[in-house]
Amino acid sequence: MAAALWRRRGSLALLLAAGVAALSALRPPAPRATLAVGTPLGRLAVLDGDTLRLPDGRRVRLPAVDTPELGRPCAAQARDLTAARLAAAADVRLAPADPPHDHYGRLLADVLLDGFSLQEALLSAGLATVYDSESPRLLALQAQAVGARRGMHARLDRAHGPFLVTAHRFHRPGCPWVRGEGAAADLCPDAATALAAGRSPCRTCLAWPP
Repeated sequence: MAAALWRRRGSLALLLAAGVAALSALRPPAPRATLAVGTPLGRLAVLDGDTLRLPDGRRVRLPAVDTPELGRPCAAQARDLTAARLAAAADVRLAPADPPHDHYGRLLADVLLDGFSLQEALLSAGLATVYDSESPRLLALQAQAVGARRGMHARLDRAHGPFLVTAHRFHRPGCPWVRGEGAAADLCPDAATALAAGRSPCRTCLAWPP
């Protein structure tokens, strides 16, 4: 009798364990930052040239570049380039795979499309500017795009200097961000020179591209 009771208890334990395993299999997987090969690309939403939305709803912001805001010249071209590159890619990943968040809650990561950087593609096309980055590779791509007047840089003749240059930006004289520096800020004759040196336009005093 006792042996039969123990066998019955063992059978019930096995059934319970199988039930727990089945329920666990039905739970959705925890969100992951890395998109594996085969993730449906149609579920990746392009919000603008430098911001995307992952299938789980999280937003990704390219950390080292800045594309024109929607409504500005070349903004649609930047968005379309991002969408076209995503649609053509078989393998989409974030770099780093476990990215940090900015103060808006967005993931800060480059998007690798079949191993190629989306940030670099936008810079090469002249549809983005370097943003707070000292990367020699990104600065060189920006300088090349400026020299060839690609993308938004074709409009540089509309941007009349001089400009005040700080560590990462160039500004109109009188910009509140550099007002305290006054004559201590470097003076640059034109936007092309500032961009080729790796600076980006100030978001406060400059509507960019011009």
